[in-house]
Amino acid sequence: MNLDFSNIGKRLQKTRIENKISQKEMAEYLNISINYISKLENGKTGIELKKFIKICDFLNISIYDVLNEKNENIIRYMDKELYELIIRFNRDRQKLIYNMVKLLIKNRVV
Repeated sequence: MNLDFSNIGKRLQKTRIENKISQKEMAEYLNISINYISKLENGKTGIELKKFIKICDFLNISIYDVLNEKNENIIRYMDKELYELIIRFNRDRQKLIYNMVKLLIKNRVV
């Protein structure tokens, strides 16, 4: 899975601004540099998972919403909680789950 850090950064920045939080306030609270936040919001750096989780928690935004470009469309077809469970698995496990669901539907179990 390739992550588009530019879009991730834009979503984080948009949420930060909507919540009227400055980069300085965010940096101080999370104990990271303003420069790092700026690079992140401009898509010029990646982010490690622990920092990403802390930032999302601080901004009170779902990781799902930040990572998923087309979340409105997916929500129509798949429960958000189910999606969050499935994306934790590697591709092989995801394919296994998909095939199991297909089989259940085919056999009219669900």
